[in-house]
Amino acid sequence: MIKIRLERDFNVAPELLWELVVDPDHYRFWTEAFSEGSTFYGEWTKGSKIRFVGEDENGLESGMISEIAESRWPEFISIKHVGLVMGGVDDYDSPTAREWTPGLENYTFTSKEDGTCTFEVEQDVPEEEAEEFKANWESSFDRMAIRLQTSGDVGKVITLREKSSQRPEEIWEKLVTPEKVKSWNYASDDWHCPNAENTLAIGGEFHYEMAAKDGSESFDFGGTYTEIEPPKKLYFALGDGRKVRIDIFEKPDGCLIEERFEAEQQNNLHLQRQGWQSILKNLAG
Repeated sequence: MIKIRLERDFNVAPELLWELVVDPDHYRFWTEAFSEGSTFYGEWTKGSKIRFVGEDENGLESGMISEIAESRWPEFISIKHVGLVMGGVDDYDSPTAREWTPGLENYTFTSKEDGTCTFEVEQDVPEEEAEEFKANWESSFDRMAIRLQTSGDVGKVITLREKSSQRPEEIWEKLVTPEKVKSWNYASDDWHCPNAENTLAIGGEFHYEMAAKDGSESFDFGGTYTEIEPPKKLYFALGDGRKVRIDIFEKPDGCLIEERFEAEQQNNLHLQRQGWQSILKNLAG
């Protein structure tokens, strides 16, 4: 393999460019330069497994099996590619897999004094693929610029996804049953959800107590339902007016849960993404 390097300046801060890269909705847009329908499953935190794949007409995945070797928000992401997915089959050992792995794909976000950001890509690719990948990256940079100009959601709406081996009906019951909510509704092991109340109806309210186990702090996480369609969608407005959408899609091996919520101003985007992702992972587990 050889290493290719490209960079482009963008008229946003690194925090927003980071969101453009790691948010599933935006990722699907700019990666169309490489392959239409590209997506990922997994997280962008250090040590996490992540799959960069697309699906064919039969729902079979093809793409890369990877892990996040390093992640320092909002400055640097290093992706280590360790295998391929071909027609739904994981491949670590074939000649084609060995041609691409192990390989690194690094993203560097450099803040400039004028408030803009330089995005640098450094990637290991087979030598015969180098020119094609350079061209694809240039097209991806163009699509990133278009997304920043035309989408009002970058940095304002956060999208999360989790796969689950459970059926949509099972996830729905965990999502709306107060006693079951208490079993997964916490972002870390030192927090819990000791109380949960839920009126499952349009205009009905839910109130979940989020509390530190040591009793040092707690708050009410509550909202009002705006759209309900068991077991597919649950939409609501939080107490501060921010909108949240949860969609559940049936898959052959379980389901996919997608959650979109409007970001708040108190905590940075990275902390919000991490906290909500942890809770969603509990729900999916």
